[in-house]
Amino acid sequence: MKAKNYFIIGSMLLVLTSFSNTSKSKKDTIITRHDTDEAAFFKLAKRFEKYICHLNLPDCEGTIIADQWVVTAAHCATGIAEKFKNKRKHFVSINDVEIEVDKVIMHKEWENPSILTDMTPLNDIALLHLKRKPIGAKQAKLYTDKDEVDKIIYMLGKGDIGNGLTGVNGNDGKLRGVTNRIETATGKWLSWTFDHPNTKTKYLTEFEGISGPGDSGGPAFIVKNGDVYLAGVSSWQDTKDGPEGLYGVVENYTRVSHYINWIYEEMKGNTSKNMLRIQQHPNAIDYRPKAIYVNPKTLQQYVGEFKTQNTTIKIYTKANGTKLYLSVPNQPEYELIPTAKHQFTFKADENYKVKFKNIKNGVLQELIAIQPDGTATATRK
Repeated sequence: MKAKNYFIIGSMLLVLTSFSNTSKSKKDTIITRHDTDEAAFFKLAKRFEKYICHLNLPDCEGTIIADQWVVTAAHCATGIAEKFKNKRKHFVSINDVEIEVDKVIMHKEWENPSILTDMTPLNDIALLHLKRKPIGAKQAKLYTDKDEVDKIIYMLGKGDIGNGLTGVNGNDGKLRGVTNRIETATGKWLSWTFDHPNTKTKYLTEFEGISGPGDSGGPAFIVKNGDVYLAGVSSWQDTKDGPEGLYGVVENYTRVSHYINWIYEEMKGNTSKNMLRIQQHPNAIDYRPKAIYVNPKTLQQYVGEFKTQNTTIKIYTKANGTKLYLSVPNQPEYELIPTAKHQFTFKADENYKVKFKNIKNGVLQELIAIQPDGTATATRK
């Protein structure tokens, strides 16, 4: 199952929890063929980015299929369901706008994949209902035919990156798109192999790739007569007991056509006894960090590089200097929300903060990383 942890500062783990379960395949990434310019994968992603819903768990993706409906993987939706049980609200991001989720629907037969050696029994698919219609988004149609074999599919995500020769190699938070060709369509699953460019097979595609850590629940699209159809949902990857992300691994996506009837019935409100429905609690609390205003000029006193043991933490601004971000090597960037004087909270989780102190020559000299289990200090380089 596609899961990942957050990041490390020095010797102290700042793990914001693995929001999905682990199984035979511990991670998944947008991994590309090694002999194609990276710009091609960025361009391909642009074609489909308006169909994507980022689940903010902090990872996982979904696909918009109707005004207020998103399809994703059940192993991702459990993270939202758990927040509902704890009377917490949850917000997904569509076109960089946060939208509240008010209902999660998944199969009661969904099982914990960490205890399984055979993934066949899984029903790794879920529906999310949004409180309001996203603006400027596109809706994918659902692929209903059973002729998926040999069809080219398009995948995209912001998960870890790499190529088939080197495997997983960090994360830059950028959206990439790749292609592949469906080899098998049996029961609940669609499957395909990550083929080496030198492989003599009809399944090799021009933008060959696979999905990865952070991309769970994301789409496999089929384009037919100019229309975009959702055919599969990113679920798990068989690495053949070898390293992740290398040529030869096999992707397994939940087959949308197998679940087409219950998707339509649930969206109509015709519920089935086989479904588990979790509504947002009426007294749910919005735990998102409450931002205070900080003048963009003031943000510059935090910008720079901070060192703790063997790790360099970079602090920088974006959006014309109005937003502050943190990054560490081989990890995605993290937006920081100003919540107190010289203190910022991670947008993805209010339990993790950074505080700056010891101003000198107009800049802060120390960064203190704060988490539930303790703190770590980094000094400006």
